[in-house]
Amino acid sequence: MTPISDALELLTAQHEQIEDLYEQVRQIGDEAAFVELTDKLHTHLALEQELFYPALGPQLPRAVLDELLAEHAAIKQLLGDLQWLYPREAAFRVKLASLGELLAGHSAWQEDELFTKTAETMSQDALAALCSRFYTFDSVAIAA
Repeated sequence: MTPISDALELLTAQHEQIEDLYEQVRQIGDEAAFVELTDKLHTHLALEQELFYPALGPQLPRAVLDELLAEHAAIKQLLGDLQWLYPREAAFRVKLASLGELLAGHSAWQEDELFTKTAETMSQDALAALCSRFYTFDSVAIAA
């Protein structure tokens, strides 16, 4: 399999992987999938916050950035809450449903709006360079 070399394609692939893991947890309460989902989400959110959003510069208005960061905080809070519950508990299901709604809206808006605008304004070379930074960041995060 050829590695992805476009930052937007990589973020979209991560969204799909996160959605698949979320569905595994939702449908069968798979604890291993929940651990993987948590890890993938933390890495994905870090990539967005530390590399992607800053790379957008003035293209990303402050009000939009604040909203995205608030969504990240809500996602992290739900993940933290879920880690204290068992997948078969009713409270887990309720919080998991809230997480699913938040993730779906976050991903859909990014892919429909933010990624489209970014693809129109950022060169392929810049997207490739950013993707390379994603891989380096992810490798460092995993090694830490």
